[in-house]
Amino acid sequence: MITERRESLGMTLETVFDRTKIRPEYLRGIEEGNYKNFPEPVYIKGFVRTYLKLIDAEDLQEDFMSQLNRMFNSGQRKNSDQRHPKKEREIKNILGNGSSLPEGFKPASHFWVFFVLLLALIGTGVYVWYGMNFNGAGLDLKNIKFFNFSRNNGALTPDEILSQDIIPVSGDAGFGIPVSVDDEPVSQEPEQKVSPFLEIHAVNDVWLSVSFGGAKPVYNRTMRRGDSMRWDLNSPATVRIGRPTAAQVILNGKDLGIVNPSGRRSETYIYNPDGTYNLVQRRSRN
Repeated sequence: MITERRESLGMTLETVFDRTKIRPEYLRGIEEGNYKNFPEPVYIKGFVRTYLKLIDAEDLQEDFMSQLNRMFNSGQRKNSDQRHPKKEREIKNILGNGSSLPEGFKPASHFWVFFVLLLALIGTGVYVWYGMNFNGAGLDLKNIKFFNFSRNNGALTPDEILSQDIIPVSGDAGFGIPVSVDDEPVSQEPEQKVSPFLEIHAVNDVWLSVSFGGAKPVYNRTMRRGDSMRWDLNSPATVRIGRPTAAQVILNGKDLGIVNPSGRRSETYIYNPDGTYNLVQRRSRN
């Protein structure tokens, strides 16, 4: 379909290359859906946007982006599966296939669970009996303060229960029970927002001049093909691009694509921390 759009405009791949500077093998890959020899995914999406915009096929962009996302996600899952085959076999050997117990596995007997619980119960009874008969004063029931169930049909609210004073048991044990329990609020850390940033990729060699807040340029030279630069965007950035067809811009994580696929002259843009941008100057070549 994309090939038909291009041919209906009378364009060849060489014509598209001249206007976008996207290499013919990449253009052919986009038309055939073959991205095997492409660079990083961010470049693939930028190339696709630029190509579709040139041939007035931006209505196909959503379908292309969905296809690329599915391809990248399936590729990541495939790599993950291939990276740990041994570990998955070990898990299957331990857990089986989910329909039956692994061969040689015997269910654990509950006898020892009941036996341990019985021992704990007997030990607790012996400890209480010893404390009541051989610990001096013994258990004094007069020192226990009971709750008042006369109100609300004998029901206490949670706040009333927590506010009751509990008197420690008399004797020589030397320990007591806290009078009240205070719930401490759980602190929540505020969400950390990503700071605004400006990132530029050189699809081809491109001259750049970047300055912030009207100050002197912090970058003023040629960026070689394949290189990338990133700056924190604390104030508006003024960016002069000598070759708009050779620079790809990412603003606050949003891929804006090639600056101007059909640009033939130097252009100056202002990129703001809130994610907006605008063209402020365009110079014709002599």
